Amino acid sequence: MAWLAKVGEAVDNVVSVSPVEGGWSVTCGLADHPLMFISGADAEAKARSLAQLIASAGGDAQVLVHDRRNTLVGTLRYFAEEGAGLELSASTQQVQPSA
Repeated sequence: MAWLAKVGEAVDNVVSVSPVEGGWSVTCGLADHPLMFISGADAEAKARSLAQLIASAGGDAQVLVHDRRNTLVGTLRYFAEEGAGLELSASTQQVQPSA
């Protein structure tokens, strides 16, 4: 997966929750464009979900949470799960467990 930093590298896959006009955005390497939310809680829940997906695929992830003044208020680390892997099915474009 091109977006996934290799296991063993010092680089985390960063998922960031930040305020934007009218709501919150979640940015990460999984999407070309930020995901938008009205609720900060919903944005943070999605960021955690994406980080868990990255960890399940074998990459380390870090969630950065900013408050309404765009000040970093929290970080969460998700470490790669050994032996776990996901692959993207070309025919359906859905994430499926690898065999």
